[in-house]
Amino acid sequence: MEIVRNVVNNVYIGEAITRAAKDVEEGQSLAVPLAASGLFPPMVTEMIAIGEQTGSLEKMLNRIAIAYETEAQSDVMVMTSLLEPIMILLMGLIVGFIVFSILLPIFEMNQLVR
Repeated sequence: MEIVRNVVNNVYIGEAITRAAKDVEEGQSLAVPLAASGLFPPMVTEMIAIGEQTGSLEKMLNRIAIAYETEAQSDVMVMTSLLEPIMILLMGLIVGFIVFSILLPIFEMNQLVR
């Protein structure tokens, strides 16, 4: 738990982990103080509780990590799929501005000649 506490950058989560470590040292379940902090999603605390009850906490923590990794990958895919049309639109606006900047003086000179 000390390693996790040192790795986490979020102060609130670090404090919650510190409290959870103290409770675990006193013989309490890991899931109870994490759920009481309100900082961890119910799915995470419930999976930790199930892992503690079945003796497969490591497997449950791996499943939580896989779930979050999959969620992060899907979020990245959504962002990259949105980035391409936005970049094309932005480049089109830039090209349109350049073309307009070149053609506008030509049309104004044409009006002066008439």
